[in-house]
Amino acid sequence: MTQWTQLGPRERDVLAVLRRADGSLATRDVLDAIRDRGDDVTYPTVKRTADRLVRKGLVERECEPHRGATRHRYRFDVEAARRRLIPEFVAELRAVLGDQAVERLAVRTARDNDELGERQ
Repeated sequence: MTQWTQLGPRERDVLAVLRRADGSLATRDVLDAIRDRGDDVTYPTVKRTADRLVRKGLVERECEPHRGATRHRYRFDVEAARRRLIPEFVAELRAVLGDQAVERLAVRTARDNDELGERQ
């Protein structure tokens, strides 16, 4: 696996929260969302995880003044994730399943997407 597709469980949790958000979230917001799902996680863990996702290029971080200090807000970058993840997934699938299987999967996915579009 590559650095882009090899995401740990906590990284997937943080990405899931950020992906569902309408905008950027502060670390505390991400923490609360994960805790609301029943996970026992700490603020420093969420902060480190979000910063790691920034380094991986899947999340954007912005700074804002807050109570006389600076806090970070995080936002899932869907376009960057697509640019980084999809080619890596395809390469891994090709290595495991072979070119023909990947091509069949692509055709089937395109057909399923077309059918879904027609129903809507």
